[in-house]
Amino acid sequence: MIGRFKIFVQRQESLEKTLFWVFLVIVLLASVASTIFTFYEQISNITSAVCLLTSVICAILAVVAVKTRMYSLCYVVMCLVLSCFLLPLLFFLCGGFNCGMSLYCLTAVFLCAYCPGKSKWVVFFVTMLAIESAFVLSRFYPEYVVQLDDNAAFIDMLVSFLITGAVSFAISAFALYFYNLERRGKEDMLSRLEFLSKRDAKTGLFNRGYMISFLENMVWPRREGYYLLLLDMDSFRNVNANYGQVFGDEILCDVAKFLIQDRDDTVGECCGRMDGELFMCLLRSDSEQAAFARAERIREGIAKLRWDKFPQAAVTVSGSFIPCGIHQFTRYSQLVIKAEESLYWAKKGGKNQIRTVN
Repeated sequence: MIGRFKIFVQRQESLEKTLFWVFLVIVLLASVASTIFTFYEQISNITSAVCLLTSVICAILAVVAVKTRMYSLCYVVMCLVLSCFLLPLLFFLCGGFNCGMSLYCLTAVFLCAYCPGKSKWVVFFVTMLAIESAFVLSRFYPEYVVQLDDNAAFIDMLVSFLITGAVSFAISAFALYFYNLERRGKEDMLSRLEFLSKRDAKTGLFNRGYMISFLENMVWPRREGYYLLLLDMDSFRNVNANYGQVFGDEILCDVAKFLIQDRDDTVGECCGRMDGELFMCLLRSDSEQAAFARAERIREGIAKLRWDKFPQAAVTVSGSFIPCGIHQFTRYSQLVIKAEESLYWAKKGGKNQIRTVN
C-alpha cells in the first residue's frame, strides 16, 4: 500500500499536488487513529464522532480535488476546517489544557505554512485567531470543557504526543523529500538544456555556435599551435538515397565517435558538427607537419569505417587544413571563410583529400 501511494504521488505533475495528497493522507490517518483512540478511551461518543467526521471530510476533499482539480483550494479548505471547527471543538470535548489537544492545534498551524501563495498568511492568521479564541474561552467558561481524570489525561497526553509527533515528522520528511526530488528534476532539466545549447542533438558533438565561440574565445587569443580542420563527407546524398536516412544518421554518429576518440581534451582540442555533413576539428600540435599528418590519419580512418548492416557501404571526406597562427588573418571569421574556400576546392579537385592553406 505504501509503495503504491509513493508511486501515485511521484506521478503528480507539481509539488503542490504532491504535498496535497501527502498531507491529506497524513491528516486522514491521524483522524482515524484519533477516532479509534477516543472510542477505546470512552471519552465521549461526540468526540469519536467529530474525529470520524474529520476522516469523512478528508475523503470528501479527496473526491472534490480529483473531480475539480482545484488542489490549492481543497488544501486551504482542509486547513480552515481543521483549525476553525474541528480542533477547537475537540479541544473542548477532550479536556482543554488537561489533554493533548494543544499539540494537535500546533500541528494545524504547521500545516498552514504549506498553503499556496499568499493564502498561507490568511489561513495562518485565521488559524491563530480561532485556536487562541478557543484557549481564551476555555479559561472564562471552564464549564464547557469536558473534564478528564488524571489517568485519562495522562494517557491522552501520551497518545496525542505520539500521533502529533508522527504527523509533524511525516509532514517535514515528505515535504523535504519531494522538495529535493523536484529540485533534482529541475537541475537535471537545466543540465539537459545546457547540454543541448552546446551540443548537436544527433551526434553529441559540439554544435556550430559552441565551436565558433570556442574558436573566438579560447583559440584566437593564443592561436599559435592550433590548427583548424574542416571535414565534409563526400556524396553523402547518395548514401542516404542508397541505404536510407536512418542508416545515414548512423554513419554520421559513427564518424562523430571517431572524431571524439581522436580528440585530446587535455591539450584544449575540440571538435563539432557545423551543419549537415560538415565537421570542424581544432587540433593542437608542436608543428604544422605533425598536425597535417594527423589530419590525414583522420581522413584515412574515416574511409576505413565499415558497418555490418551494409558491408559494402563506405564514406570518404574532403577537408581543408589551416594553421590558426597565420598572421595575415586578423579575425577568426577570416580564417573560417578561407577554410571554407579551401574545402570547396578540395571537393572540386576530386574529393577524399585535404587541402592546405599557407
